[in-house]
Amino acid sequence: DLRMSRGLGDVYKRQGYTLVELIISMAILAIVGGAITLMMQSGSRSYSNTKAELDLQMESQTLMAQMSTMIMESNCVKYDKDNNTLALYQVELKSTALPAVSGTPGATPVCQQTKTVKDLKVIQFKDGKLYLNEHNADVALPASGGSVICTEDHLLSDYISDFKVGIDGNKVTVSFDMKSGKKTYKIDETTKVRNGMVVYP
Repeated sequence: DLRMSRGLGDVYKRQGYTLVELIISMAILAIVGGAITLMMQSGSRSYSNTKAELDLQMESQTLMAQMSTMIMESNCVKYDKDNNTLALYQVELKSTALPAVSGTPGATPVCQQTKTVKDLKVIQFKDGKLYLNEHNADVALPASGGSVICTEDHLLSDYISDFKVGIDGNKVTVSFDMKSGKKTYKIDETTKVRNGMVVYP
């Protein structure tokens, strides 16, 4: 009986944890928990950075598609580098036959061509934003001493850090940089005017 009671006592002693074992267990749990937390934070940052970059790319491509459509549909393009202003005209051409000069044998009627602005889109880069002003007639542009009024109602896009336009015949190259936080994205595209260029005025 005495040996049996001693054996039970040894079993009861072995069932508990010592203070050293408890401290070691807590330290291991803290290390594992810290590693998991760091991994989750790193994954969250990586996801946020990737999402911000993709959003910037999508916005840039959407904006470029809009501008390419506007350029393609115009038939007169002017760029004012000093004021960072791109003017896209839709000029309507009309030919009117003038009567021949009387008293001149064999004279043929003379055609007079008139040009009328049906639509004018003015895109201006100002203070990190692109503005779009639309008109149904010609207006004074900054290059001719006028001014383009830019308001939030005319905002085309923000986060623009640079904007440039090059015109070569009927090909228009637009390039701009977008920046949001530490993320930047540069895009450029050349668009051909669909119906050829018209000299205006």
